Amino acid sequence: MDPMIAYRLVVALAIGTAFFAACSEDPIPPAETPTTTEGPGTSTGAPVTSGPASTTLDDPTRGEPDGTTMPDDGDDGDDGDDGDGSTGSGIKLDVGGGQDSHDIELTGRVLAPNAEIPIASALVYLTTQPPAGIPDGVYCDECETLGPQEFFTTTEPDGTFQLIASSNAIGQDDTFLVIKKGQFLRVSPITVSKGEQAVAELMTQLPGVHDPASGRWIPRIAVYETWPDEVFNVLAKFGLAQVSPVGTLIPGTEQFTLLPDNSGALMDDLTQMSQYHIIFLPCATSVFWPQAPLVSSQRIQNIRDYVAAGGRWYATDHSNEYIKDPFPSYLDLHSPGMPDIQPAYTVSGTVVDEGLLVWLDALPPALADIGGGNPTLGSLPFVELRDNYSGIDAVHEVLVPDGEGMNVNVGPHTWVSGPCTSCADPLVERPMAITGQYGCGRMMYSTFETSSAPHQGLNPQELLLLYMILEIGTCQDDLVPPPQG
Repeated sequence: MDPMIAYRLVVALAIGTAFFAACSEDPIPPAETPTTTEGPGTSTGAPVTSGPASTTLDDPTRGEPDGTTMPDDGDDGDDGDDGDGSTGSGIKLDVGGGQDSHDIELTGRVLAPNAEIPIASALVYLTTQPPAGIPDGVYCDECETLGPQEFFTTTEPDGTFQLIASSNAIGQDDTFLVIKKGQFLRVSPITVSKGEQAVAELMTQLPGVHDPASGRWIPRIAVYETWPDEVFNVLAKFGLAQVSPVGTLIPGTEQFTLLPDNSGALMDDLTQMSQYHIIFLPCATSVFWPQAPLVSSQRIQNIRDYVAAGGRWYATDHSNEYIKDPFPSYLDLHSPGMPDIQPAYTVSGTVVDEGLLVWLDALPPALADIGGGNPTLGSLPFVELRDNYSGIDAVHEVLVPDGEGMNVNVGPHTWVSGPCTSCADPLVERPMAITGQYGCGRMMYSTFETSSAPHQGLNPQELLLLYMILEIGTCQDDLVPPPQG
């Protein structure tokens, strides 16, 4: 008899900071067993569990002929205890007893595409049937089920993992190691043996190029080439392009699509939008558009349809109309008639998301303070947030009935809050970085710019962006339709 224990894993995404002059080589990992000295870290949340198990997890890439599906990381946007054994990770685990003896132990560390930034809450698993990969365009990333003969774990805040498996189920040959975080996926053949085995970081690094033939998938990303909020530089430093010595994108090396900042044509064509998993509208995206700051009814509908189908939609401060107009019930902007605040304000924000705070607090000193006059992480939970050009007066519950007639709140989750010193009531604590769910997809918004003056390394605002990007990239655990009306 196998008693089942349901619980969620606390997710603390470990994205560190580091400057590098060029993206890593990201070579195809060898089939033979590599080694590394990296080992498991210390958990800061609920215990991390290894399979096998009949388990609900979140990998829509799995679609095996026998009906089994594979796991992935997840976040339902609720970081509190729901009273049902949940801690807000978006991963539901039903772990049974009576398993085979566990005589294989893999250890290692998962890093970002730049081979520098550790990734927490990434999924690591062993399987004899590799996943099919990530769909090329927007898709509904619904959490699915882990097969009974596959072994998994998730990474700690420092990116390390310990994976326990059984040689009776896995065997030594025809086995694959899968690393997944959102739409970043790496699948590598691996030879496993009984006992302890360290895995080389070349096999556990998130890919920086899209090359399914070698087992590497990255999300399809479109980002507007705006100034001064140059989000493309942040993506480059994460490892999706080569980076100059001053910390800027080297043109032509990017593994994403750059869009001109004076054209909104993409949003007039839902088919074109649907090519991408993530679309970024940084500050000032729409300043020079003929319709700015008005959003046409066609664009509003396209944005809603794109997100509802599973798209990830991101905007900052001066592009606030591309969050408020498509999703008006989710938030109230300060001074809605003139939502763009001048001059910009700098404040001390408060990190209110537990997982985000755990990850920030775990970063080593060299990653928490990149120097050069940039803000540091030395005063957590407080962090300096520069160049805020908007203010949020309130966020709201948005209730949608699920399949059982129960209401699910898909309204904004607040990651960082702070005062709006340029508002009429400057002492009121307000949401400053939020995410929400709409159908199969998610949107995110921040009142502050992400990346302004060029610099080496990643400052706190850029780290917040990367954390939120990977978190909204995870599967939908409680899938509900978009709100009506």
